[in-house]
Amino acid sequence: MLSRAAESFFWLGRYLERAEYTSRFTNVHYGLILEIADLRDQLATWRHHLDVTGELPLAEELCQPLTTRTVLEFIALHPQNPNSIKNLIQAARTNARGIQDQLSSEVWDHINEFYWHIKTKTTADFWASPYEFLEKVFNTSYMLDGVFGSTMLHDEGWNFYRLGKNVERAGQTARLLEHPVLSKVAHEPGEISEFHHCLAILKSASAFEAYRKCYTADLVPRRIVEFLLFHDKFPRSVRFCAEAVSRLLDRVSGPLPRPETRELKRLAGQFAADLQFGSLDDIFRLGLTTFLSQVIYQLDHITNMMGRAFFRTQGYSELPAPDTRLWRRPSLHVVVPSRKIVEAVVAIRHQFTYEYTEPVSQVTTVVRLAPPQHYGFQRRLDLRWHIDPPADYRHFTDAFGNLVWQLDHAFIERTIFCRVEMRVATRAFYEEDGALALQGVVPQETDCTVHPAEFTKLTSLVNSSDALLQLARRAKERALPHFELADSLMHQVYAHMHYKPGSTHVGTTAAEAFEQASGVCQDYAHVMLALCRLAGLPARYISGYLPGEGQMHAWVEVLCPIPPDSVFTWVPFDPTHNRRCDERYATVAVGRDYQDVAPTSGYYSGTSPNTLSVNVSVTLESQSSGTQWFNVQGSAQELSSSAADSQQQ
Repeated sequence: MLSRAAESFFWLGRYLERAEYTSRFTNVHYGLILEIADLRDQLATWRHHLDVTGELPLAEELCQPLTTRTVLEFIALHPQNPNSIKNLIQAARTNARGIQDQLSSEVWDHINEFYWHIKTKTTADFWASPYEFLEKVFNTSYMLDGVFGSTMLHDEGWNFYRLGKNVERAGQTARLLEHPVLSKVAHEPGEISEFHHCLAILKSASAFEAYRKCYTADLVPRRIVEFLLFHDKFPRSVRFCAEAVSRLLDRVSGPLPRPETRELKRLAGQFAADLQFGSLDDIFRLGLTTFLSQVIYQLDHITNMMGRAFFRTQGYSELPAPDTRLWRRPSLHVVVPSRKIVEAVVAIRHQFTYEYTEPVSQVTTVVRLAPPQHYGFQRRLDLRWHIDPPADYRHFTDAFGNLVWQLDHAFIERTIFCRVEMRVATRAFYEEDGALALQGVVPQETDCTVHPAEFTKLTSLVNSSDALLQLARRAKERALPHFELADSLMHQVYAHMHYKPGSTHVGTTAAEAFEQASGVCQDYAHVMLALCRLAGLPARYISGYLPGEGQMHAWVEVLCPIPPDSVFTWVPFDPTHNRRCDERYATVAVGRDYQDVAPTSGYYSGTSPNTLSVNVSVTLESQSSGTQWFNVQGSAQELSSSAADSQQQ
């Protein structure tokens, strides 16, 4: 293929993709702007978009004053804006006209009709129905892409067209992710920021429905970043586009590539591999904006190398264009401090029996015994339920992100027996000297929708007393950093309390346990929670498993900023054993106190009293793909789920 024709196919794909994205982005954000009453906030949204695309200086020069109306006219129709929708479609038609003999008649007819439809539009036509204008652009782009794929030979021209589309898509998605709501998420401890902005980001990439199929309906900024950067099956994710670029370059380079094309293929392959094996932790450690700048730099560099290798025309420099705003450095390499990783597999068997003295009906049992699929560095490998007699069941995720099973029995003669068997893979990081590294769970990595401020409030079980308040005040007066303050409180709880089973009951409060200076792990956790909250630290109750314990264990997570970037993280502390939690701990449920995470609870119709007996076995296994998982035999009902199962939200 002639270099000129290859270049026309490439830029035809880029211009059509850019026009499609610009119209879709503008359509979504214009709807968002209408819900913002403050004109300054409206203008800030448009200024950010123009700044990210590098068009802000030109817009400020051509649009005076800068308002929503003038910005939309600049984006849609302004003749002096080279990236206005009107000019992009004209540029696409110009490239198509030069290769008209290599296009199918259907493709040319659609491009030509598209061009003449937009060419005749005036600002008055645009404002008569802005949504109709913008929807016409991106809907026609969708249709044109389908016509191109179904009527053209998938030869070299098609490959260069797809190269242009994927390079442009990757760049636009990377720029979209530079939104402040996403960029600052690693440094915020709290709630999902700006729901409407998160929704607009997903819809701007036509990703909302796809996102919901992979995650819950909750729009968590960190998950949005992960989805649009790393998802390998979503066609607008940066990773998907980078891998497509690498494959297409292999096709157009031929079996005996020249030295310049070999270097281009190496660069594209490295770029795709960085995205394939990258992690969000590395990105947020480096800084999201910096990482996205590197992505755009790489795309510019690949484009310039393609121009020199295949097109042989003017305008493709040795470095990205000097006016590129997002230049940082030419690689995606992230330097991570050397740490030792210790992994473990915890095997758990938990069984309980409810016994009734006489028949009961309409029995509902609520169970929190199994962890969610993922929690921080923890992953559930297997899960098997055995229920006798069989029950109607459903499972869901509560507000704290806990996996909850509800078992319904219409009639129970005497007993309900349930056995839960699972394996959980855990991981902990250690410093070079063998000390446990400071680590925990970032709030945005969980399904918990409860704001951290809720974990600063006292409850009926996590209450106050004069002694607790005095101790918390003395600790707070030392003005220690969050982590050191929490660590100090843990040591004081351990020194004051004595482990004494039977000295307390399930309803014992923190004040009562502290006064008698004895209790079990639940009481240790409640006392530490009370001290942390009285000292101003968000802290939450954790229920889980620890090898060697004959029952479920309880500990505490405290929200602390972790260096070097002061990312707020839920750091786990075990006051019962006076240590931070390592790879041996398997987290099951999170709450404000024991009542939020009770392993079993429920209700029934009848006057019969009931008794509950529990047996728990927790062992530490080495992680191995050859570990065998036993089956439950018998006629009783069995419920199974594998690691790939999605949970009902």
